[in-house]
Amino acid sequence: MVKIKASKLRDVEIITDTGIRLGWVYDLSFDEETGDILVIVAEPDEDLDVSEFVTDHEGLLLIPINSVKSIGEVIIVDSAKLAVKSKLRRISTIKERLHHE
Repeated sequence: MVKIKASKLRDVEIITDTGIRLGWVYDLSFDEETGDILVIVAEPDEDLDVSEFVTDHEGLLLIPINSVKSIGEVIIVDSAKLAVKSKLRRISTIKERLHHE
């Protein structure tokens, strides 16, 4: 396993496996209890329509760490594993239906 310092990830570009430029690493969010990285917090690309992506209160992208395919000169993420609002709406709708049945 290759170890990478978090400080080296700052401002690394993030691109989906389908070639969409998402933005640049701004920060990382950790689980306080386990120390596991949960999400990459990213400054969105100026041309990216962030309306479909999960963002924080400052408009920064929240990219689940489990969507990361590779880290190198750029970070490649699996577009199928990205948390997008339309997926989250579908999941919450399904959960609501199951809860009411």
